[in-house]
This record gives sequence, structure tokens and C-alpha cells, in this order.
Amino acid sequence: MPYIDVNGRRIHYQEAGSAEPEQRTILFVHGAGGSSEKWQDQLSKLTGRLIAVDLPGHGKSEGKAQDSVAAYREFVWEFSQALGLSKFVLVGHSMGGGITLDFALHHAEVLEGMVVADSGARLKVNPETLAVLAEGKHSVGNVKYMFALNTPAQVLEQAARDMEQVPPPVYLADFQACDRFNILDQVKNIKVPTLILCGQDDLMTLPKFSEYLHQEIADSHFVIIPNAGHMAMLEQPEIVNQAIAEFVGAL
Repeated sequence: MPYIDVNGRRIHYQEAGSAEPEQRTILFVHGAGGSSEKWQDQLSKLTGRLIAVDLPGHGKSEGKAQDSVAAYREFVWEFSQALGLSKFVLVGHSMGGGITLDFALHHAEVLEGMVVADSGARLKVNPETLAVLAEGKHSVGNVKYMFALNTPAQVLEQAARDMEQVPPPVYLADFQACDRFNILDQVKNIKVPTLILCGQDDLMTLPKFSEYLHQEIADSHFVIIPNAGHMAMLEQPEIVNQAIAEFVGAL
């Protein structure tokens, strides 16, 4: 698995697909407490040069988790430049979607398009969740809100176990970054072609948040993912992959 130095940090990423000139490059950014592992269904099925990064302090990357979306935005910029990416499609989930939106406001010149999944222009976090994490505990009670209503119990149990593998300070920093993020009055300035995806049963970033993005971003497409909650790319990978493939193919 490849690593690259980004400002003195050893950053891990996964790469798949083809780097042929006629193929587009797609860079995937995970959400709070996540890693590049969340994109396995996309890395294994989509075409193009596919890159999924572990943000600092996440997965196998060195560094500390950041407490602002702006800091993560600049890291993604630095990472893309370290890889020599001149043009690419940026895909972000949840917090990664916020990072993607903010990236489009500051570095649009390198974006051919972007995909925002289960996210929004404002990502408020329940104060109780922040309080639990500040005590050094995991907020595993949130797991049930991450998936569709009919998700089997064993899937939720595995998600809770996965969450417990991530140090609470990482979640705390990420959720603080989300809680401070608010670009409601700037979204209309985004001029990048955009695909907006949202799970039909998403209880964490409600479909109305995605609808707002669609209303404000002039060149945008909005797709509701049926039988999916906040983790649409894991719950309905075939539908998500088809939407991404059609969007990228039309750029």
C-alpha cells in the first residue's frame, strides 16, 4: 500500500484502476473517524485512476486529526499536489463532503467535478455527542442513526466494533470540525459540476440538506439512494457506483 510525505507526515492512501490519459482521476475523502477502507466498493468497481486517502491521524496515516474543515481542505490540496494531480474529480462522504464543498470554493481550478455524499453546507453535531467524546468515551449509540431503518443487527454491531477501534480524540476533533463548519451563504458561489447523493433514510444529514445544495449549486444533479442511510456508499454500492460512473462519464 502506498505512502507519500505531505509536509513531514507519512500519509497512507490506496490506489486502483487505470492511470491511462483518457481516464479521469477520482480522489475519495472519507468522513469523520473513517479511513480509505470505506471506499473499497468504489475502488474495486469504478474505472479511472482511483485514489482514496487516509486523512491525518486516520487509518494508517501519521499526524493528528484536525478540528476544522478548512485544515482538512488544505491537507487534501497538499496531498493532491504531492501526487502531481493537475485535474481530478473529488468525492467526499459526510465530513469529507464538507471538505469537498470547501475545496470547491478555494481550489476549483483543479476540479473537473465533485461528488458530495450524505453531507451538507452545515454539519451541526449533537452537543451530547461532543460531551461524551470529550470524556474519552465512544459514542456508539450513534451507530443506529448511520444506517437504513431495516439494517440487520449484526451490521450495526460490526459498525459499533469498528467505531471502538478509532481513538475518541479522533472522533472529537472530527466532530468539532463538523460542528464549526457552516458555508450556507457561500454554496451558491460553487461553479464546479456537482453530483449530490443522499441516502433516503439518512438521519444524520437529512435529505433536505442535500436538497439545499442542489438548489444553491447551479450545475448540480441530485440522486436519492433508496434503502440507504448515512453510509450510502456501503449500503447500496451498486447504485452509488452507477451514479458516480454516469456523472463522471458525462463530464
